[in-house]
Amino acid sequence: MTAPKVTVYITAYNYGKYIEEAVQSVLNQTYDDWELIIIDDGSQDNTKEILKKYHGNDRIEIIFQDNRGLTYTNNVALKKSQGEYIIRLDADDYLDENALLVMANVLDNDDDLSLVYPDYYEVDEEGEILNIFRRKKIGTEVKLLDLPAHGACTMIRKSSLIEIGGYNEKLTRQDGYDFWLRFIDKYKPSNVNLPLFYYRKHGASLTCNMTKLLQTRQQLKRDFVKRHRKGKIPKVLAIIPAVKKSAVYPEIALKELAGQPLISYTIKEALKSELLDRIVVTTDDKNIIDYASSFEGITTIKRSGKISIPHTSIITTVEYVLEKLKNENYHPDAIMLLYIKAPMRRAEHIDKAIDTLIIHDTDSVVSVTEEKSFFYYHDEYGMKPLFEERLLKKEREALFRENGAIFLYKQESIKDGKFICKSTGHIVIAEEESLQINSEFEFWMLENIIKEYPKQS
Repeated sequence: MTAPKVTVYITAYNYGKYIEEAVQSVLNQTYDDWELIIIDDGSQDNTKEILKKYHGNDRIEIIFQDNRGLTYTNNVALKKSQGEYIIRLDADDYLDENALLVMANVLDNDDDLSLVYPDYYEVDEEGEILNIFRRKKIGTEVKLLDLPAHGACTMIRKSSLIEIGGYNEKLTRQDGYDFWLRFIDKYKPSNVNLPLFYYRKHGASLTCNMTKLLQTRQQLKRDFVKRHRKGKIPKVLAIIPAVKKSAVYPEIALKELAGQPLISYTIKEALKSELLDRIVVTTDDKNIIDYASSFEGITTIKRSGKISIPHTSIITTVEYVLEKLKNENYHPDAIMLLYIKAPMRRAEHIDKAIDTLIIHDTDSVVSVTEEKSFFYYHDEYGMKPLFEERLLKKEREALFRENGAIFLYKQESIKDGKFICKSTGHIVIAEEESLQINSEFEFWMLENIIKEYPKQS
């Protein structure tokens, strides 16, 4: 018997309510060269009873196992599969009838590609469409691959998946992000701008809060760099600029915030970083110099008042510091700006930004917060929506707000008194960790938050 071209596998854990629709969506495919592997991962509901009806179908293999989790189950499917291409379908999702035809055709027609993924619909428990998620087209709309494909309904060359070691069974969440980092390091992905599967959003979906998600991704990046970028850590200089006069408070750097000077939050977290090579506090204020000098591992550089006045470009300060350090024969590969007005920033964010620079080889990295609000702009007739279709969730229309916590630049991006960056990577920082002080009210608010928040030491 000739091996099928495509292996579809369905992972099921207590999804008896939905699994029949998932299986039927495979049976209904217009593309015919497939096999289906269904793995019941220890379900306690009626999943096993429902699957009995598919016994005897020679194109379907059903496996029952004790509950082992998704990444283990993915590797079971990988070992059992016979197809040249493999695609996972979660038991609560279902495919468009042309999904396999379209994606297999993309891989068939380009030997350089090893993965393809589509746009998708988000549906509710009853299958009613809530949103359509549109992704940017790789190669034309996007070249920086720092946003991973959806973990499910992504078609992959089996040989490439085996080459990168399959799935990491140590992970309990964000396994798709780990896979993506390892995959794009060796192989080329693509996508099609057609919604070809239906992702069901319901109360039992695997979810985690944003902070935990970002912390997991942060650790995955750190682990990836340690394993795959040995010896490629850039020499990163952190510059902490501080001024005597501030629009918020006079001498704000040394003003106590929840029991310690504001600047201390930034200094302490910078010192905890695994990846910073050197840390400089630069200021026009002798008192700040004296305070910063009390920390071991901090270099202080006094700068003149004329380059510390409000609205002076930060590049002037950066060039001043670099010139001073050049006299010591110190030449960093990259410069990170850490402003004291973001006291909730942590050392892990600093290292994540550096890891992002290493992984994606961008000119710069900026910390952002995804903006969930709906935006308008003013035209001749008043307020007009920034995007015409309010309900559609499109990657090309996603908005990210600079939160002021981290700015990282390769040294070579400093040209003619400017930061000139062709490519800019990003790290997302949770809303509560990216709060910054631009007013007396925000100082008061952060002081109260920090008293309730786990203390930074």
